[in-house]
Amino acid sequence: MRLPVRHVAGNIIWTTHGTCWAVWRASSANYSHATAAAKRRRLKAIESLVKSLQGEPMLLSLCPQTDPVQVVRDMTAGIDLEASDRYVDLAHTVLDQLETMELTGRTDWLAIPLPSETRRDSLTQVLSAARAELAGQLGLMPAPVSAAEEQRRTEQAARIQAQWPAAVPMRPATESEILWIYGHSTRRGLAEPLLPAPDDSTHRVRGRGRTTAALSEALLAEGGTDFGSRRGQPVGNPFQRRFLQVSTEWGDSYQALLALSEMPEEFQFPGSEYLQALDQFPFPIDWVARLHITPGHKAEAKSRRRARELAHQEAEYDGDAAGAPDHVRTGIGKLAHFRSRVTSSAREVEVGAMVALCVWGQNADEAQDRATAVASHFGPSDYTFARPLGEQEALFYGMLPGCRTPRVMTAYRQILLASDFAMAMPLAGAELGDDTGALYGLQTASGGVRPVLVDFSRGPRENASASAAFIGELGAGKSVGMKAAVYSVLARGRRTGMANSRGRAVIVDRTRNQEWLRFARTCPGTTQTITVDQDAQISLDPLRLFAPQEAARFTESFLTLLLGVKPMDLEGVALSEAIEAVLAGPAPSMRALTKELEARGASDPAAQGLARKLKAVARKDLSRVVFDDALPVAAADADSVVFSVHALQLPKRAELGSDFRLERMEFEKVMGRALMYLIAALCRQIAVASPSEFAVCVWDECWWLTSSSEGLELLLELVRDGRKHNAAAFVGSHDSDDVGPSDNERGAIVRGLIPHRFLFRQTTSHLARRGLDFLDLDGEDKDLLELVTTGLSPSTCPRPSGRPGWGSACTGTCWAGSAP
Repeated sequence: MRLPVRHVAGNIIWTTHGTCWAVWRASSANYSHATAAAKRRRLKAIESLVKSLQGEPMLLSLCPQTDPVQVVRDMTAGIDLEASDRYVDLAHTVLDQLETMELTGRTDWLAIPLPSETRRDSLTQVLSAARAELAGQLGLMPAPVSAAEEQRRTEQAARIQAQWPAAVPMRPATESEILWIYGHSTRRGLAEPLLPAPDDSTHRVRGRGRTTAALSEALLAEGGTDFGSRRGQPVGNPFQRRFLQVSTEWGDSYQALLALSEMPEEFQFPGSEYLQALDQFPFPIDWVARLHITPGHKAEAKSRRRARELAHQEAEYDGDAAGAPDHVRTGIGKLAHFRSRVTSSAREVEVGAMVALCVWGQNADEAQDRATAVASHFGPSDYTFARPLGEQEALFYGMLPGCRTPRVMTAYRQILLASDFAMAMPLAGAELGDDTGALYGLQTASGGVRPVLVDFSRGPRENASASAAFIGELGAGKSVGMKAAVYSVLARGRRTGMANSRGRAVIVDRTRNQEWLRFARTCPGTTQTITVDQDAQISLDPLRLFAPQEAARFTESFLTLLLGVKPMDLEGVALSEAIEAVLAGPAPSMRALTKELEARGASDPAAQGLARKLKAVARKDLSRVVFDDALPVAAADADSVVFSVHALQLPKRAELGSDFRLERMEFEKVMGRALMYLIAALCRQIAVASPSEFAVCVWDECWWLTSSSEGLELLLELVRDGRKHNAAAFVGSHDSDDVGPSDNERGAIVRGLIPHRFLFRQTTSHLARRGLDFLDLDGEDKDLLELVTTGLSPSTCPRPSGRPGWGSACTGTCWAGSAP
């Protein structure tokens, strides 16, 4: 293998051909499940970038190996490991499992040959490269590239970058990253070098710049060669051995390269993103797009000459009754359309696109099988990928910056306009999750396996919300996904440099088998259970629990729900006045409030009626949790606080939607609804008590909370102000409208303020559409509907998280496990 590179400095490559290349690393947008508007914005951004390019740029997208050790480091970043024994054990378990997987990512690069500023400059570069090459052949020390030349080329690259649109962020590649590109190409599928961090300054070398001499120590064999034999001749039918064997000291890399030979005559968007679709395969795929950019006015001149030729061809058939062949008439029409488009804008350009792909495997058969799978996948869409016989090595060099465009790629050149090429959607990623955090899942439909890390506590540290919503039907994995999130909060709560830090969870468990309670007991930290039934041992009296201002508000809301009182009626006013008087006394309680109303009842009929209602309520066995002064007040200081409320009966949706049925509802349901509001208020108080502790309120099947205006206001308050108190809400339900009713102004605000949104399987099309709308996706998109109704949520695994605001659509693994 011979690389035509003689010097690398900064992001500039000096080649043996006398040219200089500049390399940038592009930041890819998450495109896979973006909204239709976001996709069109990305399309316009890439189209604008292509129009601003000149010469023969090269777009390169590579899949680097992900180091399992680095994944674990990101999992444990900022965590006090000495105080987190359970999380350390989990990290070791995760490391053992990740080491058995093919972990990959995706990086995008833009390389451009820097144009010569003058003819003399061009000649000087060629002569300098020739002298260096000749010196190397003679065993002499080549003359180095001068520091002034490095500075001049670096400034030239910066001027070129300044002309590009800011919508596609770019940064100059580092020397280490450029060398990694060449190292990655020879060791695909092997123990390849790890992609260096952008700010990695640990690998220092003497002198200026770097060379690629060590990276050239590889043997390339078209169709594979038995290097262990004496003659070293290829074996087998060459038509069945269309792959490249790259042999290095680390082993043999088997690579199969494909070239795009045919494309559809017309494109539509969305639907033409064939480059972005490469991330949908279960194995990694590298690709390159070498472009030849021609300004629109020059392309129009060439098309005019071609139009004359076609017109002459058509004229040749004037005497023929059958007329000109269809391909001539069709060519004239297409050429006229092309000329119309290429002259529609002064910035329009003609793009000669030469696209090649590379797949690899543990052996030659696996590499060829993957290449066949890729070609078969795109075949029905009229995208033809060929594996030209005897040209695998040429395509290999065609994927390296600094190398000349091979003739085989030139032969497959596709003539497009900027918008047509942009529809292929290069520089569009599919990454999910945060840079650090707990391993929440694995993204498998993304070219190999990509770990998905989520740090739910990051929001408040960056002055943002950390609340999350989990939506899915029964059995879709919604509760397991919530449990995995809660586990990560509890296990990662102890942080370095933060005194008294810990993770806390305040959970309302409505299940009869107490699954949340059993889960909490398996999590790190201590667990406290508060059972709410007729045998309750803890008081939930709001007048005793809360500070005076909060006590007044929560007590009024609780009794409004319990007694059916309207706040601005005479009874509501009398209740408010009595509560204020009791709070001003020495020992406020619900019994004291009853006595206060009795005393006021002598002169106020409204107060007398309220006193009678409260006495009637206090006689019920379930009411002792509020009216029994002998019970101690809840003092929740454990890591996990679980309110077990399975004994409480709640009204059905139909009953809440009818005033007639609401007025005639059984007392058990009325009391249950009011107590659930009170419990939610207590959850909020516990969560916001200590700013040094990140606490989450977990409200599964949250319709019981948001069905009342008081409960919805409570949720809105926590979602809106949680970041100030280092707290968040985790809510789950079958329908996204349960999180916040879409026809309610308050509900719409709640939905909009939740950044983490998870959508699980919804086999009902109506609920699937509402779930997609909740993710700000197109609810009428047939592919997305099919995905949500049939392709999500295996039986026991949660979905991996999306970046804040997005959902994921790939198989996940729960590292915390489900409750025993």
